[in-house]
Amino acid sequence: GYSCGVQDIHDIAKVVDEDGSSALSFEELMKLIRLIREQEKDLMVKEFAAHGSNPDTLPIEDLGLALQDLGYFVSEDSVFEILETLGNLHSEDALNLEEFSTFMRRYRITEGFTEVEREELEDAFHKNKVNGRDALRTLDVGRVLRWFGFSKTVQEVQSLVRWIDFDCSGELELVEFFKLMRRMYQDESRLRYQIFDSFANRNTDEIPVSAVSSILTALQGCEPSMEFAVKALEFIAADIGQGKRRDSVEEAATSETVPTVVGEEGETSKEATKDAAKSVAFLNRPNFEAFCRYYRHSLVDELHANAGYTKSEVANLRSSFQTYDKDGSGTVERAELAKMLGEYFPDSTKSKEGQKDIMLALAEVDKDGNGELDFREFLLLMRKCDDARDAKDLRLELEVVMECELTSEEVEGFRQIFSENIDWKGELGLETLVNLLGRVVEFTVETAEDLARMVQEVHPEGREVARFPQFLRLIKKLTQDNYNHVNEFALRVVRREQAMKDKSSRY
Repeated sequence: GYSCGVQDIHDIAKVVDEDGSSALSFEELMKLIRLIREQEKDLMVKEFAAHGSNPDTLPIEDLGLALQDLGYFVSEDSVFEILETLGNLHSEDALNLEEFSTFMRRYRITEGFTEVEREELEDAFHKNKVNGRDALRTLDVGRVLRWFGFSKTVQEVQSLVRWIDFDCSGELELVEFFKLMRRMYQDESRLRYQIFDSFANRNTDEIPVSAVSSILTALQGCEPSMEFAVKALEFIAADIGQGKRRDSVEEAATSETVPTVVGEEGETSKEATKDAAKSVAFLNRPNFEAFCRYYRHSLVDELHANAGYTKSEVANLRSSFQTYDKDGSGTVERAELAKMLGEYFPDSTKSKEGQKDIMLALAEVDKDGNGELDFREFLLLMRKCDDARDAKDLRLELEVVMECELTSEEVEGFRQIFSENIDWKGELGLETLVNLLGRVVEFTVETAEDLARMVQEVHPEGREVARFPQFLRLIKKLTQDNYNHVNEFALRVVRREQAMKDKSSRY
């Protein structure tokens, strides 16, 4: 539950690893935890000195800033809720070091979530566990993450599960799930904090509303929804105009219309709210955080409506759908749908078992049984097919890892490379593979043709693409055969990158 970075942990681990074995005994682990605690306590003392006039106390109004400086990004609601559990304090407006330490212990117990948030997370956990197991598998975790607005590929989810799976069961129990969700929200909050700082005026600590589009692009990594941004700004304008702080996003964002504010003549109208939004020229950090909560709420609602697909994924799927919607009726008949699925899921449509699964999924989403699918039904079908393909990939991955005798570290390293280069279907095409392997292998026309042949050999349907299990087989084959001196080239690349890291660390 501590906020120290990976490099800090590595540095401390080197100190306590007395026998130089690169592995920690239980006693050494206890020393590491003690040193991390002492390091954080020293940082807490510095925060006390940096805030307020009394170095022995921390003003409660600066508590959020101190937590952010320590690497903890806690919601205002959670801070107030934890403060209420502390009971009588020595002062109404400040914490001493002992009280702040107690606050941090309570924070770790709750993982920084409010009681309502913990109940919502626990409810989602229990709804998505299957087969009577009190844990979530990778596919279950991905489904829950999508529900809370975190859209991840199955390979990204697999990496997250491995990172937080303390007992190496391959599943997440409730405590592990809470820690995963804390990491997801913490990473998102940290990114917001950093981006706000990069756009904020250093004198006023405010950002101009005109920069909202650029800020959201940086946050999302894609073009934002300006409709949702305007709606969020209208909520902020209403909050500022009414001088109120909403108890939850749902109080505002779940309403069908935007909140209203009083106009010049005393009337209330949606237009008055829009005018108020125009009057907000700058956002300070609290208002920016509130804006992001409103905006995110709209994004999550959209994700729910689109079967867990993001805006860019929906755009790609809509393009495919419209290609087969010949008459522009907004529906696709089953005959045409079979061709579309053959294009998107060619592996499944070539086996009897795969065809049977798709027919069952079709019957499940075609509620009215008219033999046609509208776009929403199509999205539900694609989600079911994607989940089925991901499940197959995970099963095959286990077989390949055992067959190729790969270590977990090797698998995770290859997973990261794979995840950084896949297309929107979760595959590596031949051209991408050539470019990727071209970093360590010199390709000619002949070697590119050889690679195409090897990709076809490792793919069960002989296609020139690779999903993660096939990518593992391909890499194993290349390194085992030392294809085109790939091992020597790779070693040179590793040494060159390590030399560059060592050189940069000296400056």
